[in-house]
Amino acid sequence: MATKHDVAGAWWRIPVLVVCLVLAATLTWYNLHGSSKHPGLLTAVLLALLYSLVATGAIQPPRGVIIPFFNVWPRFSDASKAITSFLLIFLWTPVAKQLVPDSVPGAVIILAPDAVFLLAAFVYLSNGIGRNLP
Repeated sequence: MATKHDVAGAWWRIPVLVVCLVLAATLTWYNLHGSSKHPGLLTAVLLALLYSLVATGAIQPPRGVIIPFFNVWPRFSDASKAITSFLLIFLWTPVAKQLVPDSVPGAVIILAPDAVFLLAAFVYLSNGIGRNLP
């Protein structure tokens, strides 16, 4: 039997879903007809809408479903290490481009540490999410 809280909380889900559907349809239409100057905006807005719908409870995932970044966040220390590792790519690449020759070995010297930084970022992120799983 539905309680008063369930009924009171359920009425606003319909307008939220309608507004999100209209916004998503509008962005998709502008993106398909080429009038959108930023095609990545559609993806970002749709992900933000999906997150807001799940976070507010308008869409409830089935019990037992764990969606990273929706209902499981990494620990702050692991997230900061992941962000730092990722940002090191943008520090290393311009510095290394000035120091190595423009050749295949030079590209390997630049890209190998970038791959290590990216792998480290994914490992830190994975560890941070894995520690918070129930």
